[in-house]
Amino acid sequence: MAHVAGQAKTLRAHIVYLGREGVARPSQPEISDQQEQSRGQQPSSEQHIDATIGYLSREQRGGDEHFYDQSRNSLDAREATQSWHADKRHFRLIISAEDGTELGELRPFIRETMARLERHVGTRLQWLAVDHWDTDNPHTHVLVRGIRADGKDLIIPGKVMSVAIREDAQEIATRILGPRPALELQRVRDRDVGARTFTRLDRELIAFNGPGGLGSAFRHTDLPRRLDTLAGWGLAAVGPDGSWRLASDLPAQLQQMADSDEVARIIARQGRSTGMPVLAADTNRRESGRLVGLGYSDDGADNLIAIIENGRGELRYARFREPGALAVLEDTPKGALLAFEPKEARIGPSDEAVARVARLNRGLYSADIHARMEANVPDGLVAANIRRLEAMRRAGLISRGKGGIFEIAPDHLDRVLSYERVRLVRAPVAPRVQSYMPLTNQISAAGPTHLDRVLAGQESAPDGAGHLAREFENALRQRRLFLIEAGWMGAADKLLPRQALEDMKVHELRTTAKILASEVGMPVTLGSGTVSGVYARRIDLAQGRVALIVGDQTSQLVPWRPALERFAGQSVMGVERGRSISWSLQRGRTIDLPPM
Repeated sequence: MAHVAGQAKTLRAHIVYLGREGVARPSQPEISDQQEQSRGQQPSSEQHIDATIGYLSREQRGGDEHFYDQSRNSLDAREATQSWHADKRHFRLIISAEDGTELGELRPFIRETMARLERHVGTRLQWLAVDHWDTDNPHTHVLVRGIRADGKDLIIPGKVMSVAIREDAQEIATRILGPRPALELQRVRDRDVGARTFTRLDRELIAFNGPGGLGSAFRHTDLPRRLDTLAGWGLAAVGPDGSWRLASDLPAQLQQMADSDEVARIIARQGRSTGMPVLAADTNRRESGRLVGLGYSDDGADNLIAIIENGRGELRYARFREPGALAVLEDTPKGALLAFEPKEARIGPSDEAVARVARLNRGLYSADIHARMEANVPDGLVAANIRRLEAMRRAGLISRGKGGIFEIAPDHLDRVLSYERVRLVRAPVAPRVQSYMPLTNQISAAGPTHLDRVLAGQESAPDGAGHLAREFENALRQRRLFLIEAGWMGAADKLLPRQALEDMKVHELRTTAKILASEVGMPVTLGSGTVSGVYARRIDLAQGRVALIVGDQTSQLVPWRPALERFAGQSVMGVERGRSISWSLQRGRTIDLPPM
Protein backbone atom coordinates (compact mmCIF):
# COMPACT_ATOMS: atom_id res chain seq x y z
CA MET A 1 0.00 0.00 0.00
CA ALA A 2 1.39 3.41 -0.90
CA HIS A 3 1.16 6.63 1.04
CA VAL A 4 2.23 10.18 0.36
CA ALA A 5 4.77 11.81 2.62
CA GLY A 6 3.97 12.51 6.22
CA GLN A 7 5.59 14.36 9.05
CA ALA A 8 8.30 12.83 11.18
CA LYS A 9 6.33 12.34 14.38
CA THR A 10 3.71 10.01 12.98
CA LEU A 11 6.03 8.08 10.71
CA ARG A 12 7.91 7.27 13.90
CA ALA A 13 4.60 6.37 15.51
CA HIS A 14 3.96 3.89 12.73
CA ILE A 15 7.38 2.37 13.29
CA VAL A 16 6.61 2.06 16.98
CA TYR A 17 3.34 0.28 16.13
CA LEU A 18 5.09 -2.17 13.83
CA GLY A 19 7.53 -3.01 16.60
CA ARG A 20 4.74 -3.43 19.12
CA GLU A 21 4.48 -6.13 21.72
CA GLY A 22 3.10 -9.24 20.08
CA VAL A 23 5.57 -9.58 17.24
CA ALA A 24 7.26 -12.32 19.21
CA ARG A 25 6.68 -15.68 17.63
CA PRO A 26 4.32 -18.03 19.47
CA SER A 27 5.79 -20.94 21.34
CA GLN A 28 3.54 -23.45 19.58
CA PRO A 29 2.74 -22.02 16.14
CA GLU A 30 -0.09 -23.41 14.09
CA ILE A 31 0.74 -24.71 10.64
CA SER A 32 -1.01 -22.68 7.95
CA ASP A 33 -1.28 -22.79 4.19
CA GLN A 34 1.29 -21.84 1.62
CA GLN A 35 -0.34 -19.05 -0.32
CA GLU A 36 1.42 -15.70 -0.47
CA GLN A 37 -0.43 -12.43 -0.43
CA SER A 38 0.75 -8.92 -1.06
CA ARG A 39 -1.55 -5.95 -1.27
CA GLY A 40 -0.80 -2.59 -2.79
CA GLN A 41 -2.37 0.51 -4.20
CA GLN A 42 -1.05 3.58 -5.86
CA PRO A 43 -0.43 6.64 -3.67
CA SER A 44 -3.28 9.04 -3.05
CA SER A 45 -2.94 12.67 -2.07
CA GLU A 46 -5.80 12.05 0.39
CA GLN A 47 -3.85 9.34 2.16
CA HIS A 48 -1.30 11.25 4.19
CA ILE A 49 0.87 8.74 5.96
CA ASP A 50 0.86 10.87 9.10
CA ALA A 51 -2.91 10.96 9.50
CA THR A 52 -3.56 7.47 8.16
CA ILE A 53 -1.23 5.76 10.58
CA GLY A 54 -0.78 8.32 13.31
CA TYR A 55 -3.32 6.43 15.38
CA LEU A 56 -1.03 3.40 15.44
CA SER A 57 0.97 5.11 18.18
CA ARG A 58 -1.65 3.70 20.55
CA GLU A 59 0.20 0.40 20.47
CA GLN A 60 3.67 1.71 21.21
CA ARG A 61 4.58 -1.07 23.62
CA GLY A 62 7.57 -2.50 21.83
CA GLY A 63 10.90 -1.32 20.46
CA ASP A 64 12.85 -1.25 17.23
CA GLU A 65 14.87 -4.42 17.81
CA HIS A 66 12.67 -6.40 15.38
CA PHE A 67 13.31 -4.22 12.33
CA TYR A 68 15.64 -5.28 9.57
CA ASP A 69 16.54 -4.43 5.99
CA GLN A 70 18.49 -6.05 3.15
CA SER A 71 21.71 -6.40 5.16
CA ARG A 72 21.03 -5.54 8.81
CA ASN A 73 19.19 -7.79 11.24
CA SER A 74 18.61 -5.13 13.89
CA LEU A 75 18.36 -1.42 13.21
CA ASP A 76 17.03 1.78 14.67
CA ALA A 77 14.00 2.31 12.45
CA ARG A 78 13.51 5.91 13.54
CA GLU A 79 17.04 6.79 12.53
CA ALA A 80 16.76 4.78 9.30
CA THR A 81 13.71 6.79 8.16
CA GLN A 82 14.87 10.27 9.17
CA SER A 83 15.59 11.21 5.56
CA TRP A 84 12.18 9.96 4.33
CA HIS A 85 9.97 12.61 5.89
CA ALA A 86 9.97 15.09 3.02
CA ASP A 87 9.42 12.45 0.31
CA LYS A 88 6.29 12.65 -1.80
CA ARG A 89 5.31 9.06 -1.03
CA HIS A 90 6.11 5.95 0.92
CA PHE A 91 5.03 2.45 -0.01
CA ARG A 92 3.84 -0.02 2.56
CA LEU A 93 3.51 -3.71 1.73
CA ILE A 94 1.94 -6.43 3.84
CA ILE A 95 3.28 -9.82 2.83
CA SER A 96 1.46 -12.70 4.48
CA ALA A 97 2.53 -16.29 3.99
CA GLU A 98 -0.22 -18.75 4.90
CA ASP A 99 2.54 -21.25 5.62
CA GLY A 100 4.60 -18.62 7.42
CA THR A 101 5.05 -20.83 10.47
CA GLU A 102 6.61 -23.56 8.30
CA LEU A 103 8.90 -21.03 6.66
CA GLY A 104 10.40 -20.45 10.09
CA GLU A 105 12.68 -17.40 9.90
CA LEU A 106 10.93 -14.99 7.54
CA ARG A 107 13.84 -12.65 6.90
CA PRO A 108 15.51 -14.62 4.06
CA PHE A 109 12.12 -15.04 2.40
CA ILE A 110 11.34 -11.31 2.64
CA ARG A 111 14.79 -10.28 1.47
CA GLU A 112 14.55 -12.42 -1.63
CA THR A 113 11.04 -11.12 -2.34
CA MET A 114 12.27 -7.53 -2.06
CA ALA A 115 15.24 -8.32 -4.31
CA ARG A 116 12.77 -9.52 -6.94
CA LEU A 117 10.85 -6.24 -6.53
CA GLU A 118 14.06 -4.32 -7.18
CA ARG A 119 14.47 -6.16 -10.47
CA HIS A 120 10.88 -5.31 -11.44
CA VAL A 121 11.35 -1.56 -10.87
CA GLY A 122 14.96 -1.47 -12.06
CA THR A 123 16.56 0.22 -9.06
CA ARG A 124 17.91 -0.46 -5.60
CA LEU A 125 15.32 0.25 -2.91
CA GLN A 126 15.56 1.60 0.60
CA TRP A 127 13.26 -0.48 2.79
CA LEU A 128 12.84 -1.85 6.27
CA ALA A 129 10.60 -4.61 7.55
CA VAL A 130 9.28 -6.21 10.71
CA ASP A 131 7.69 -9.64 11.15
CA HIS A 132 4.48 -10.02 13.16
CA TRP A 133 3.65 -13.38 14.73
CA ASP A 134 0.71 -12.18 16.83
CA THR A 135 -2.11 -13.27 14.50
CA ASP A 136 -3.22 -16.60 13.04
CA ASN A 137 -1.16 -15.89 9.93
CA PRO A 138 2.38 -14.57 10.41
CA HIS A 139 2.90 -11.54 8.19
CA THR A 140 5.53 -8.93 7.43
CA HIS A 141 5.14 -5.17 7.15
CA VAL A 142 7.58 -3.61 4.70
CA LEU A 143 8.13 0.14 4.41
CA VAL A 144 9.66 1.24 1.10
CA ARG A 145 11.01 4.72 0.50
CA GLY A 146 9.46 6.44 -2.53
CA ILE A 147 12.83 7.46 -4.00
CA ARG A 148 14.92 5.63 -6.59
CA ALA A 149 18.68 5.19 -6.27
CA ASP A 150 19.19 8.13 -8.67
CA GLY A 151 17.09 10.43 -6.45
CA LYS A 152 14.04 10.47 -8.71
CA ASP A 153 10.54 9.58 -7.48
CA LEU A 154 9.85 5.87 -7.30
CA ILE A 155 6.83 4.63 -9.23
CA ILE A 156 5.71 1.03 -8.77
CA PRO A 157 3.29 -0.06 -11.52
CA GLY A 158 -0.06 -1.40 -10.35
CA LYS A 159 0.49 -4.83 -11.91
CA VAL A 160 3.76 -5.20 -10.03
CA MET A 161 2.01 -4.35 -6.76
CA SER A 162 -1.03 -6.55 -7.32
CA VAL A 163 0.38 -9.49 -9.31
CA ALA A 164 4.15 -9.70 -9.63
CA ILE A 165 4.99 -9.52 -5.91
CA ARG A 166 2.36 -12.18 -5.16
CA GLU A 167 3.71 -14.52 -7.84
CA ASP A 168 7.31 -13.98 -6.76
CA ALA A 169 6.44 -14.73 -3.14
CA GLN A 170 4.55 -17.87 -4.13
CA GLU A 171 7.48 -19.12 -6.18
CA ILE A 172 10.00 -18.46 -3.40
CA ALA A 173 7.86 -20.15 -0.75
CA THR A 174 7.23 -23.16 -2.99
CA ARG A 175 10.96 -23.55 -3.59
CA ILE A 176 11.64 -23.42 0.15
CA LEU A 177 8.81 -25.70 1.27
CA GLY A 178 8.22 -27.77 -1.83
CA PRO A 179 4.84 -28.46 -3.48
CA ARG A 180 1.95 -28.83 -1.11
CA PRO A 181 0.82 -32.43 -0.56
CA ALA A 182 -2.73 -33.43 -1.39
CA LEU A 183 -3.66 -33.65 2.31
CA GLU A 184 -2.59 -30.06 2.85
CA LEU A 185 -4.50 -28.85 -0.20
CA GLN A 186 -7.59 -30.58 1.16
CA ARG A 187 -7.09 -28.78 4.45
CA VAL A 188 -7.12 -25.45 2.59
CA ARG A 189 -10.41 -26.40 0.94
CA ASP A 190 -11.88 -27.54 4.24
CA ARG A 191 -11.01 -24.22 5.81
CA ASP A 192 -12.81 -22.28 3.07
CA VAL A 193 -15.87 -24.54 3.37
CA GLY A 194 -16.39 -23.54 7.01
CA ALA A 195 -14.97 -20.00 7.00
CA ARG A 196 -17.14 -17.33 8.63
CA THR A 197 -16.18 -14.79 5.98
CA PHE A 198 -16.57 -14.18 2.26
CA THR A 199 -14.35 -16.73 0.45
CA ARG A 200 -13.33 -17.75 -3.06
CA LEU A 201 -16.01 -20.46 -2.89
CA ASP A 202 -18.67 -17.81 -2.36
CA ARG A 203 -17.41 -15.90 -5.40
CA GLU A 204 -17.75 -19.08 -7.46
CA LEU A 205 -21.26 -19.67 -6.16
CA ILE A 206 -22.30 -16.13 -7.07
CA ALA A 207 -20.81 -16.62 -10.54
CA PHE A 208 -22.93 -19.77 -11.00
CA ASN A 209 -26.04 -18.07 -9.63
CA GLY A 210 -28.67 -17.18 -12.24
CA PRO A 211 -32.34 -16.19 -12.42
CA GLY A 212 -33.33 -19.79 -11.73
CA GLY A 213 -30.86 -20.30 -8.89
CA LEU A 214 -27.72 -22.42 -8.89
CA GLY A 215 -27.18 -25.13 -11.45
CA SER A 216 -25.36 -28.42 -10.86
CA ALA A 217 -22.18 -27.86 -12.87
CA PHE A 218 -20.22 -27.75 -9.63
CA ARG A 219 -21.54 -31.08 -8.31
CA HIS A 220 -18.11 -32.65 -7.83
CA THR A 221 -16.37 -29.67 -6.17
CA ASP A 222 -16.35 -28.19 -2.67
CA LEU A 223 -19.21 -25.87 -3.55
CA PRO A 224 -22.02 -28.20 -2.36
CA ARG A 225 -20.27 -28.47 1.02
CA ARG A 226 -20.06 -24.69 1.21
CA LEU A 227 -23.77 -24.47 0.37
CA ASP A 228 -24.57 -26.77 3.28
CA THR A 229 -22.55 -24.50 5.57
CA LEU A 230 -24.30 -21.39 4.28
CA ALA A 231 -27.67 -23.09 4.72
CA GLY A 232 -26.84 -23.70 8.37
CA TRP A 233 -26.37 -19.95 8.78
CA GLY A 234 -29.59 -19.17 6.91
CA LEU A 235 -27.70 -17.72 3.93
CA ALA A 236 -28.72 -20.36 1.38
CA ALA A 237 -31.77 -22.58 0.89
CA VAL A 238 -33.13 -25.20 -1.50
CA GLY A 239 -36.14 -24.06 -3.50
CA PRO A 240 -39.25 -26.12 -4.43
CA ASP A 241 -37.61 -27.09 -7.72
CA GLY A 242 -34.54 -28.48 -5.96
CA SER A 243 -32.22 -25.62 -6.96
CA TRP A 244 -30.25 -23.60 -4.44
CA ARG A 245 -30.95 -19.95 -3.72
CA LEU A 246 -28.35 -17.64 -2.16
CA ALA A 247 -29.12 -14.74 0.17
CA SER A 248 -29.28 -11.59 -1.94
CA ASP A 249 -26.84 -9.79 0.35
CA LEU A 250 -24.53 -12.78 0.90
CA PRO A 251 -21.22 -10.83 0.80
CA ALA A 252 -22.50 -8.23 3.26
CA GLN A 253 -23.85 -10.82 5.70
CA LEU A 254 -20.65 -12.86 5.61
CA GLN A 255 -18.62 -9.69 6.16
CA GLN A 256 -20.78 -8.85 9.16
CA MET A 257 -20.15 -12.34 10.57
CA ALA A 258 -16.40 -11.87 10.09
CA ASP A 259 -16.59 -8.43 11.72
CA SER A 260 -18.47 -9.83 14.73
CA ASP A 261 -15.82 -12.51 15.20
CA GLU A 262 -13.09 -9.89 14.95
CA VAL A 263 -14.83 -7.65 17.48
CA ALA A 264 -15.01 -10.60 19.87
CA ARG A 265 -11.27 -11.23 19.41
CA ILE A 266 -10.41 -7.57 20.09
CA ILE A 267 -12.46 -7.60 23.27
CA ALA A 268 -11.06 -10.97 24.36
CA ARG A 269 -7.48 -9.67 23.93
CA GLN A 270 -8.37 -7.00 26.47
CA GLY A 271 -9.45 -9.60 29.01
CA ARG A 272 -13.18 -9.04 28.58
CA SER A 273 -16.04 -11.20 27.44
CA THR A 274 -18.80 -9.61 25.41
CA GLY A 275 -21.95 -10.97 27.04
CA MET A 276 -23.82 -8.48 24.86
CA PRO A 277 -25.16 -8.53 21.30
CA VAL A 278 -22.53 -7.42 18.76
CA LEU A 279 -23.98 -5.33 15.93
CA ALA A 280 -22.66 -3.09 13.18
CA ALA A 281 -23.14 0.66 13.60
CA ASP A 282 -26.48 1.91 12.37
CA THR A 283 -25.79 4.03 9.30
CA ASN A 284 -29.14 5.83 9.60
CA ARG A 285 -28.96 7.15 13.17
CA ARG A 286 -26.36 8.42 15.58
CA GLU A 287 -25.09 5.77 17.97
CA SER A 288 -23.35 6.95 21.12
CA GLY A 289 -21.78 5.02 23.95
CA ARG A 290 -18.65 4.14 25.87
CA LEU A 291 -15.52 3.04 24.02
CA VAL A 292 -14.69 -0.54 24.99
CA GLY A 293 -12.11 -1.42 22.35
CA LEU A 294 -10.02 -0.25 19.41
CA GLY A 295 -8.06 -2.59 17.19
CA TYR A 296 -6.72 -3.22 13.73
CA SER A 297 -7.70 -6.15 11.54
CA ASP A 298 -5.88 -9.39 12.24
CA ASP A 299 -4.79 -9.56 8.61
CA GLY A 300 -2.75 -6.37 9.05
CA ALA A 301 -5.08 -4.24 6.94
CA ASP A 302 -5.11 -0.52 7.59
CA ASN A 303 -8.62 -0.22 8.94
CA LEU A 304 -9.42 0.48 12.54
CA ILE A 305 -12.34 -1.10 14.35
CA ALA A 306 -13.93 0.96 17.12
CA ILE A 307 -16.34 -0.74 19.52
CA ILE A 308 -18.74 1.05 21.85
CA GLU A 309 -21.24 -0.08 24.47
CA ASN A 310 -24.50 1.81 24.01
CA GLY A 311 -27.27 2.58 26.48
CA ARG A 312 -29.35 -0.40 25.32
CA GLY A 313 -26.75 -2.92 26.40
CA GLU A 314 -25.42 -3.62 22.89
CA LEU A 315 -21.95 -3.52 21.43
CA ARG A 316 -21.83 -1.49 18.22
CA TYR A 317 -18.78 -1.37 15.98
CA ALA A 318 -17.59 0.51 12.93
CA ARG A 319 -14.51 0.36 10.70
CA PHE A 320 -12.57 3.53 9.89
CA ARG A 321 -9.99 4.00 7.16
CA GLU A 322 -9.92 7.70 6.38
CA PRO A 323 -7.02 9.77 7.76
CA GLY A 324 -9.33 12.27 9.45
CA ALA A 325 -11.19 9.54 11.31
CA LEU A 326 -7.96 7.89 12.44
CA ALA A 327 -6.65 11.23 13.70
CA VAL A 328 -9.86 11.77 15.70
CA LEU A 329 -9.49 8.38 17.38
CA GLU A 330 -5.76 8.65 18.03
CA ASP A 331 -4.91 7.97 21.68
CA THR A 332 -8.59 7.82 22.65
CA PRO A 333 -8.65 5.83 25.91
CA LYS A 334 -11.06 3.07 26.79
CA GLY A 335 -13.98 4.52 28.69
CA ALA A 336 -14.15 7.65 26.54
CA LEU A 337 -17.58 8.61 25.23
CA LEU A 338 -17.79 8.15 21.47
CA ALA A 339 -20.51 8.62 18.87
CA PHE A 340 -20.85 7.06 15.42
CA GLU A 341 -22.53 9.72 13.29
CA PRO A 342 -24.02 8.87 9.86
CA LYS A 343 -22.46 10.88 7.07
CA GLU A 344 -24.40 12.52 4.26
CA ALA A 345 -23.39 13.23 0.69
CA ARG A 346 -23.32 16.99 0.62
CA ILE A 347 -21.86 19.91 -1.29
CA GLY A 348 -19.46 21.97 0.77
CA PRO A 349 -18.47 25.66 0.62
CA SER A 350 -15.21 24.61 -1.03
CA ASP A 351 -17.10 22.88 -3.86
CA GLU A 352 -19.28 25.92 -4.35
CA ALA A 353 -16.18 28.15 -4.48
CA VAL A 354 -14.61 25.97 -7.18
CA ALA A 355 -17.80 26.03 -9.24
CA ARG A 356 -18.12 29.79 -8.81
CA VAL A 357 -14.53 30.52 -9.86
CA ALA A 358 -14.73 28.12 -12.82
CA ARG A 359 -18.05 29.55 -14.01
CA LEU A 360 -16.43 32.99 -14.34
CA ASN A 361 -13.29 31.61 -16.02
CA ARG A 362 -14.60 29.55 -18.93
CA GLY A 363 -14.84 26.38 -16.84
CA LEU A 364 -11.22 26.49 -15.63
CA TYR A 365 -9.86 26.36 -12.08
CA SER A 366 -6.37 26.53 -10.60
CA ALA A 367 -4.75 27.97 -7.50
CA ASP A 368 -3.53 31.01 -9.47
CA ILE A 369 -6.95 31.66 -11.01
CA HIS A 370 -8.61 31.50 -7.59
CA ALA A 371 -6.00 33.79 -6.01
CA ARG A 372 -6.48 36.38 -8.77
CA MET A 373 -10.25 36.37 -8.32
CA GLU A 374 -10.30 36.42 -4.51
CA ALA A 375 -7.21 38.14 -3.17
CA ASN A 376 -7.90 37.26 0.48
CA VAL A 377 -8.56 33.55 0.02
CA PRO A 378 -6.31 31.56 2.42
CA ASP A 379 -3.59 29.44 0.81
CA GLY A 380 -4.66 26.48 2.93
CA LEU A 381 -8.21 26.64 1.59
CA VAL A 382 -7.01 26.72 -2.01
CA ALA A 383 -4.65 23.81 -1.33
CA ALA A 384 -7.58 21.84 0.09
CA ASN A 385 -9.57 22.60 -3.07
CA ILE A 386 -6.73 21.26 -5.22
CA ARG A 387 -6.48 18.07 -3.15
CA ARG A 388 -10.20 17.46 -3.53
CA LEU A 389 -10.12 18.09 -7.27
CA GLU A 390 -7.20 15.69 -7.63
CA ALA A 391 -9.19 13.02 -5.82
CA MET A 392 -12.15 13.58 -8.13
CA ARG A 393 -9.83 13.48 -11.14
CA ARG A 394 -8.56 10.06 -10.08
CA ALA A 395 -12.20 8.97 -9.84
CA GLY A 396 -12.71 10.06 -13.47
CA LEU A 397 -15.03 12.95 -12.67
CA ILE A 398 -12.70 15.81 -13.63
CA SER A 399 -9.95 16.32 -16.19
CA ARG A 400 -6.79 18.33 -15.78
CA GLY A 401 -5.02 20.14 -18.57
CA LYS A 402 -1.62 21.71 -19.01
CA GLY A 403 -0.17 23.74 -16.19
CA GLY A 404 -2.27 21.96 -13.59
CA ILE A 405 -5.45 23.74 -14.67
CA PHE A 406 -8.61 21.76 -13.97
CA GLU A 407 -11.48 21.67 -16.43
CA ILE A 408 -14.65 22.05 -14.40
CA ALA A 409 -17.89 20.85 -16.01
CA PRO A 410 -21.12 22.87 -15.75
CA ASP A 411 -22.61 20.06 -13.65
CA HIS A 412 -19.64 20.06 -11.25
CA LEU A 413 -21.78 20.13 -8.11
CA ASP A 414 -23.77 17.10 -9.30
CA ARG A 415 -20.46 15.31 -9.82
CA VAL A 416 -19.42 16.24 -6.31
CA LEU A 417 -22.54 14.54 -4.95
CA SER A 418 -21.81 11.42 -7.03
CA TYR A 419 -18.27 11.36 -5.68
CA GLU A 420 -19.51 11.73 -2.10
CA ARG A 421 -22.06 8.93 -2.48
CA VAL A 422 -19.33 6.53 -3.59
CA ARG A 423 -17.21 7.55 -0.61
CA LEU A 424 -20.11 6.92 1.76
CA VAL A 425 -20.26 3.27 0.74
CA ARG A 426 -16.74 2.85 2.09
CA ALA A 427 -17.12 5.13 5.12
CA PRO A 428 -20.81 5.60 6.02
CA VAL A 429 -20.22 6.89 9.56
CA ALA A 430 -17.78 9.28 11.20
CA PRO A 431 -16.44 9.12 14.76
CA ARG A 432 -17.02 12.00 17.16
CA VAL A 433 -15.45 11.89 20.60
CA GLN A 434 -17.97 13.35 23.03
CA SER A 435 -15.51 13.18 25.91
CA TYR A 436 -12.01 11.82 26.33
CA MET A 437 -12.80 11.48 30.05
CA PRO A 438 -14.64 8.45 31.43
CA LEU A 439 -17.84 9.20 33.30
CA THR A 440 -16.31 8.89 36.76
CA ASN A 441 -13.68 11.54 35.96
CA GLN A 442 -16.26 13.95 34.59
CA ILE A 443 -18.18 14.14 37.87
CA SER A 444 -15.64 16.45 39.53
CA ALA A 445 -13.83 17.88 36.49
CA ALA A 446 -12.95 21.59 36.60
CA GLY A 447 -13.83 22.17 32.93
CA PRO A 448 -17.05 21.72 30.97
CA THR A 449 -17.75 18.05 30.31
CA HIS A 450 -20.12 16.02 28.19
CA LEU A 451 -22.28 15.62 31.31
CA ASP A 452 -22.53 19.42 31.46
CA ARG A 453 -23.63 19.65 27.84
CA VAL A 454 -26.39 17.15 28.62
CA LEU A 455 -27.39 19.16 31.70
CA ALA A 456 -27.48 22.28 29.49
CA GLY A 457 -29.73 20.57 26.94
CA GLN A 458 -27.10 20.66 24.19
CA GLU A 459 -26.55 16.88 24.10
CA SER A 460 -28.68 13.87 24.96
CA ALA A 461 -28.01 11.03 27.35
CA PRO A 462 -27.65 7.45 26.02
CA ASP A 463 -31.09 5.94 25.42
CA GLY A 464 -32.11 2.55 26.77
CA ALA A 465 -32.08 0.67 30.05
CA GLY A 466 -28.66 -0.95 29.85
CA HIS A 467 -25.80 -0.64 32.31
CA LEU A 468 -24.30 2.44 30.61
CA ALA A 469 -27.65 4.28 30.62
CA ARG A 470 -28.08 3.66 34.35
CA GLU A 471 -24.48 4.66 35.10
CA PHE A 472 -24.88 7.82 33.02
CA GLU A 473 -28.02 8.88 34.93
CA ASN A 474 -26.20 8.37 38.23
CA ALA A 475 -23.21 10.41 36.98
CA LEU A 476 -25.58 13.21 35.89
CA ARG A 477 -27.05 13.43 39.38
CA GLN A 478 -23.61 13.57 40.99
CA ARG A 479 -22.34 16.15 38.48
CA ARG A 480 -25.38 18.34 39.13
CA LEU A 481 -24.64 18.34 42.87
CA PHE A 482 -21.00 19.21 42.15
CA LEU A 483 -21.98 22.15 39.93
CA ILE A 484 -24.42 23.46 42.55
CA GLU A 485 -21.77 23.30 45.26
CA ALA A 486 -19.24 25.01 42.96
CA GLY A 487 -21.70 27.81 42.19
CA TRP A 488 -22.01 27.11 38.49
CA MET A 489 -25.65 26.04 38.77
CA GLY A 490 -28.54 27.01 41.03
CA ALA A 491 -30.41 24.40 43.03
CA ALA A 492 -33.65 25.41 41.30
CA ASP A 493 -32.19 25.47 37.78
CA LYS A 494 -33.68 22.87 35.46
CA LEU A 495 -30.86 23.39 32.96
CA LEU A 496 -27.23 24.39 33.37
CA PRO A 497 -26.97 28.00 32.07
CA ARG A 498 -25.11 28.19 28.79
CA GLN A 499 -23.12 31.14 30.09
CA ALA A 500 -21.84 28.86 32.83
CA LEU A 501 -20.57 26.47 30.16
CA GLU A 502 -18.70 29.32 28.44
CA ASP A 503 -17.24 30.57 31.71
CA MET A 504 -16.07 27.06 32.66
CA LYS A 505 -14.50 26.68 29.24
CA VAL A 506 -12.51 29.92 29.52
CA HIS A 507 -11.50 29.10 33.09
CA GLU A 508 -10.13 25.70 32.05
CA LEU A 509 -8.25 27.18 29.08
CA ARG A 510 -6.68 29.93 31.17
CA THR A 511 -5.63 27.48 33.85
CA THR A 512 -4.07 25.23 31.20
CA ALA A 513 -2.34 28.19 29.54
CA LYS A 514 -0.78 29.20 32.84
CA ILE A 515 0.61 25.71 33.39
CA LEU A 516 1.95 25.49 29.83
CA ALA A 517 3.60 28.92 30.06
CA SER A 518 6.03 27.57 32.67
CA GLU A 519 6.80 24.59 30.44
CA VAL A 520 7.50 26.50 27.21
CA GLY A 521 9.11 29.51 28.89
CA MET A 522 6.88 32.13 27.29
CA PRO A 523 3.35 33.51 27.68
CA VAL A 524 0.53 31.27 26.42
CA THR A 525 -2.65 33.03 25.29
CA LEU A 526 -6.00 31.91 23.89
CA GLY A 527 -5.70 32.12 20.11
CA SER A 528 -8.17 33.90 17.85
CA GLY A 529 -8.16 35.44 14.40
CA THR A 530 -4.96 34.55 12.54
CA VAL A 531 -2.66 32.18 14.44
CA SER A 532 0.89 31.25 13.44
CA GLY A 533 3.70 29.20 14.94
CA VAL A 534 4.83 25.60 15.32
CA TYR A 535 2.20 22.99 16.11
CA ALA A 536 3.80 21.46 19.19
CA ARG A 537 1.21 19.05 20.56
CA ARG A 538 -2.41 18.43 21.36
CA ILE A 539 -3.88 18.40 24.86
CA ASP A 540 -7.00 16.59 26.04
CA LEU A 541 -9.12 18.70 28.38
CA ALA A 542 -12.54 18.21 29.91
CA GLN A 543 -14.00 20.38 27.12
CA GLY A 544 -12.18 18.43 24.38
CA ARG A 545 -8.90 18.62 22.50
CA VAL A 546 -6.90 21.81 22.09
CA ALA A 547 -3.66 22.44 20.22
CA LEU A 548 -0.56 24.28 21.44
CA ILE A 549 0.92 26.58 18.79
CA VAL A 550 4.39 27.82 19.79
CA GLY A 551 5.41 31.18 18.33
CA ASP A 552 8.62 33.18 18.52
CA GLN A 553 7.66 35.11 21.64
CA THR A 554 4.13 33.99 22.47
CA SER A 555 2.33 30.65 22.27
CA GLN A 556 -1.38 30.10 21.80
CA LEU A 557 -4.03 27.53 22.65
CA VAL A 558 -6.51 26.92 19.82
CA PRO A 559 -9.22 24.35 19.07
CA TRP A 560 -7.66 21.14 17.74
CA ARG A 561 -8.53 19.84 14.27
CA PRO A 562 -7.52 16.49 12.69
CA ALA A 563 -5.85 18.37 9.82
CA LEU A 564 -3.24 19.68 12.26
CA GLU A 565 -1.72 16.22 12.70
CA ARG A 566 -0.24 16.49 9.20
CA PHE A 567 1.85 19.42 10.40
CA ALA A 568 3.09 18.25 13.81
CA GLY A 569 6.44 19.87 14.57
CA GLN A 570 6.11 22.27 11.63
CA SER A 571 5.27 25.95 11.33
CA VAL A 572 1.62 26.53 10.48
CA MET A 573 -0.78 29.38 9.92
CA GLY A 574 -4.43 29.20 10.93
CA VAL A 575 -7.16 31.58 9.77
CA GLU A 576 -10.39 31.63 11.76
CA ARG A 577 -13.40 31.04 9.53
CA GLY A 578 -16.63 31.06 11.54
CA ARG A 579 -16.33 28.40 14.22
CA SER A 580 -13.41 26.59 12.63
CA ILE A 581 -9.81 27.37 11.66
CA SER A 582 -8.34 26.67 8.24
CA TRP A 583 -4.74 25.49 8.62
CA SER A 584 -1.87 25.63 6.13
CA LEU A 585 1.86 25.00 6.29
CA GLN A 586 4.15 28.03 6.54
CA ARG A 587 6.99 27.43 4.14
CA GLY A 588 10.58 28.21 5.04
CA ARG A 589 10.09 28.77 8.77
CA THR A 590 11.28 26.60 11.64
CA ILE A 591 11.45 27.03 15.37
CA ASP A 592 13.45 25.17 18.00
CA LEU A 593 10.86 23.77 20.35
CA PRO A 594 11.62 23.56 24.05
CA PRO A 595 11.52 20.07 25.55
CA MET A 596 7.96 18.95 26.31
